[in-house]
Amino acid sequence: MGKFARSNGSPESEGEIGDKDNGQAGGGSASPRTKSTTRRNLLQFGAGFAAVTGLSRGLAAPAVARDPIEMPRAPNIIVLMTDQERHHVHWPQGWAEKNLPSLQRLKRHGLYFQRAYTAACQCSPSRGLMVTGGFAPANRVTQTFLWPGLPHKDRQPNIASLLKEKAGYEVVWKGKWHLSYSANAAMGNGGEDWGPADIEVMEKNWGWTGWNPPDAGNAIQEWQGTPFGKFDGLRTLGGAHPNNDGRYVSGLHPSDRGQTAGVGGESVVEFLKNRAPKLGKPFCLFISLVNPHDIGVYPGSWMKPSAWVQAGYRREDFAHLGIKLPSNYADDLSTKPKIQKQARDAYNKFAALNGAQAREDYVNFYAYLHTVVDKHIMTVLDTLEETGLISDTILLRLADHGEGGLSHGMREKAYSVYEEMIHIPLIVHNPELYPEPLETDAFYDHLDLLPTILDLAGVGDPESYGIGKSIVPIIRDPSRSVKDHTIFSYDDLFFLPASTPGGHIRAVREGDWIYAVYFGLGGSGLEYELYNIKNDPGQMTNLLHGKPTRDTKQEWARLHKMLTDRLVVSANLPDDFGWPLQPAQA
Repeated sequence: MGKFARSNGSPESEGEIGDKDNGQAGGGSASPRTKSTTRRNLLQFGAGFAAVTGLSRGLAAPAVARDPIEMPRAPNIIVLMTDQERHHVHWPQGWAEKNLPSLQRLKRHGLYFQRAYTAACQCSPSRGLMVTGGFAPANRVTQTFLWPGLPHKDRQPNIASLLKEKAGYEVVWKGKWHLSYSANAAMGNGGEDWGPADIEVMEKNWGWTGWNPPDAGNAIQEWQGTPFGKFDGLRTLGGAHPNNDGRYVSGLHPSDRGQTAGVGGESVVEFLKNRAPKLGKPFCLFISLVNPHDIGVYPGSWMKPSAWVQAGYRREDFAHLGIKLPSNYADDLSTKPKIQKQARDAYNKFAALNGAQAREDYVNFYAYLHTVVDKHIMTVLDTLEETGLISDTILLRLADHGEGGLSHGMREKAYSVYEEMIHIPLIVHNPELYPEPLETDAFYDHLDLLPTILDLAGVGDPESYGIGKSIVPIIRDPSRSVKDHTIFSYDDLFFLPASTPGGHIRAVREGDWIYAVYFGLGGSGLEYELYNIKNDPGQMTNLLHGKPTRDTKQEWARLHKMLTDRLVVSANLPDDFGWPLQPAQA
């Protein structure tokens, strides 16, 4: 029998994940895991699942009353992260069910969060706050490729250092990192010159063991003359010939022509089969995959032949998928903050999609990349089944951020708060915890990841680390919520100078609303954006353009105050101008 079981009402089932006094607050290591100690450290889940709401879409069905569920106080934890995967919209009905079997497999025994969001873009800022629980003023990761990267764990504690110190976990990272340069970069060598020393640096500086470099997904073209040498973008792709995702999950495949070679560290499969069973303690494993991030090499017109063709992708693999342009493609952006059109025009100049066929190929290639990474996720799930670890493991399946996907004519994930770019998938999976699929409308953003994992591991007062909220109460009872909003921050650069007015964003997502403030250095280019997601899911009508109605002005003032209050609490107000306490027109 797995380590999850029906409660029999015995004294052995009195402990709870989320208890503030659980014997771990002062640190100390977890003892080796045996069947008896596991049964003495159980979490009793209540029967509150009967009240779950919002469970009618897709595979999910309303929950029914059932006996309480017991689970280990310190379960194994896996965070399985894709890169640049948005909440699944703009696809034909049933397409995901037919083409993404791992997603359906996770949903069948999982809790799907309908309102999960990233709290920052692009890649590095999102990952920085995920692992530290705080915005850039604390973690110093404001931009992608910003030297020196994530601060040392002694200066800024993170998930790995806290789990090891407070709960005795083995904390492992496999796959794309994107939070520092190689150790050789500091010595003037190439930024992609990864070696075995980087495995040691990962553990020494940040606390994660077992990394399997080189890093990947950190470039889409060849960059010459950077401060750290040459970046070969194609070498870092997740799929096709480089197949870094395959290397991360299953190891090197001699038959894969052109696969990027590893420099040490075992694969995910090797860890789960060989090392995990011998640890004698719980583990937290981050599996960070690249795709569907490879969308960045289409159309790849900066290379001849095109970058995606050189990488080994073939049009016949995705041309038949039947994905059409999103319904909000033809937005002229005339009522939106000016930087959106500037960013769109700049990227179109760099990588033009010439003609209707190229645009349709783009959205079909993006969908195809989901099927590519789905196969690797299936390998992980198969291995968990084979090793018997799946019943003892809570798996969180998520993405770092989304992708424009030609919604509003935009690509990538810069300079906007459109749902396509910030709304992400999140599934909490365990077959014994969730014998049937469930959904929740509760809010989550990536600031919540750190306290959630600490809470699952039994660390006392998990919300004292970082500024997020633990979603363990929702995992226990999907009818609950832990907050009524999410917040978002953007300070990265992407094809526009740092001095561009409006290049920074602070935003709040609450109820049916999303409200954003755009500003540049010194407060230049201050502009506002407000959408009602329920009435305008495509975010075509900026309610703050022109002359807002009286009711709109009231919502504007309310949301601006909410955003300002949250920025104060999170220490994320801009420091180079006086933040407006009230918008001028509200």
